[in-house]
Amino acid sequence: MRMKVDIELADLQAFAIVVESGGFTEAARRLGTTKSVLSRRVSVLEQRLGAVLLERVARGIRTTEVGAVYYAKCVRILESVDAASDFVASFHNLIRGRLRVKLGNDVLARRLAPFLHAFAAAYPQIVLDIVVASPSAEDGSDPDVAIRLLQGDEEGWVCLPLRECQEILCASPDYLATYGAPTSLRMLADHDGLLDAWRDTRGGWELSVDGQSHFFRVRERLRSTSADRLIQAAEAGLGITLQPDCLVTDAIAAGRLTPVLVGHGGAQRTLAALYTPSRRNSKKVRALLTFLQERIGLLSSEFRSA
Repeated sequence: MRMKVDIELADLQAFAIVVESGGFTEAARRLGTTKSVLSRRVSVLEQRLGAVLLERVARGIRTTEVGAVYYAKCVRILESVDAASDFVASFHNLIRGRLRVKLGNDVLARRLAPFLHAFAAAYPQIVLDIVVASPSAEDGSDPDVAIRLLQGDEEGWVCLPLRECQEILCASPDYLATYGAPTSLRMLADHDGLLDAWRDTRGGWELSVDGQSHFFRVRERLRSTSADRLIQAAEAGLGITLQPDCLVTDAIAAGRLTPVLVGHGGAQRTLAALYTPSRRNSKKVRALLTFLQERIGLLSSEFRSA
């Protein structure tokens, strides 16, 4: 006869949030509790299971082999509980509970913050759990809603486009004063480029010439996976960067960046809200999507006029 292990749901949630946060400090902040409480919950969970789930490393914590498998199963259990709660709430027309939103980068997080704050104010019974992470930074669980610039084929996701963003070249006024502004695309070869480590793998950019895409090489000055770091580097005068206009309108309006070679941008990128098919009927998810859809004109005009 198998021995029954008495596990509390709160312990599973604590363990899952610690794993997703990469440590107890950030997990405690997200849950509104203390490190000691979380540490005690995880310790109790390990004692009841008779297994070590987490181990400390130089940069925080990581799951053991058995802990990684247990985490994946915990995520599915917690998702099932959320779905069951949504089902019950629907009978009373309630919109409540925790809504996990993942934003694609820090710049986007700052741009969308006013809208997410307004949503939180409109739905006081929803607890927003906002995570900022690139699509490549997988933590083993899916958010309720992800808001990001699409990366091509988003297999497994339902996609709600919010806005088309045009990639544009820009640099700081100081950089352009020192090195001169390029007046032709060929001149980019004599300029410093700040490159996206995921997209700009060839040492340059695909740019539009008479409606056709052509490749232009630059002197690689800095490479990063973070749009925020690339924009900051451009503002610091390190070179020219190619970014979606929705991420640099603040910097351009404030005079920290200046568009370069206007009319010769890169690709059109789609800013979208994504969710998995299993969350299609979630009232929380539908509330957020509707809220953004109702404000899409305001969202687009703000991005364009900022």
